Amino acid sequence: MVAASPGLPAAVRGTMTAGRFYDSGHIARHDRVAVLGDQAAELLGIRRVEDAPAVFLAGQPYTVIGILGGVQREQRLSTAVILPPGTASGRLDLSRVSRVLVNTDLGAARQVSRQAPIALAPGHQEALTVLSPPDFSKARRGVQNDIDGLFLVLGPVSLVVGAIGIANVTLVTVMERVGEIGLRRALGASRRQVAGQFLLESTTIGLLGGVIGAALGITVVVCVAFAR
Repeated sequence: MVAASPGLPAAVRGTMTAGRFYDSGHIARHDRVAVLGDQAAELLGIRRVEDAPAVFLAGQPYTVIGILGGVQREQRLSTAVILPPGTASGRLDLSRVSRVLVNTDLGAARQVSRQAPIALAPGHQEALTVLSPPDFSKARRGVQNDIDGLFLVLGPVSLVVGAIGIANVTLVTVMERVGEIGLRRALGASRRQVAGQFLLESTTIGLLGGVIGAALGITVVVCVAFAR
């Protein structure tokens, strides 16, 4: 059994699957009404509230006016009987506030977590425990650091793989052009000149491949960023 203010469904991001949630009028009149969590309602065999079913708490009947389902926060409320604060404090001695749920806009959680204890318990804020979602900026920096580290690892690996690829292409080219090499040597070309020719060709191929690959990579990144 829990007591809660009328803003509970919005705070826990739940929906009323049947009936309605109590309002300030029920609280002011100390009406004996209750809202069941969806699992509690299923266990009690209550699926509709049009016939005003009742549950007995401490020997007193409480009319069920709604069923709360789809709770995304405070899952324990799915199995709870939820009562208006005035009724719960006067009849069942549920008067102590033990938990406050606050929904914040994106990016405001840190500021609200610092100010909420001061607003709720001025001078005694150290007696409250605040649980707030993690700072997204820290998570973003952590992800960025991981990506940078990954690139630092992949960069040398890519260079090694590229160098091996170019070396293989150059080797195949030399093996396929043995006749041309022999002809040039017969016409007076030195070993250095023949080696320079193949190194120049390999360098040109590597530079052209790098430029084309970088251009394609930038184009893909720009297109994906534009699409997102």
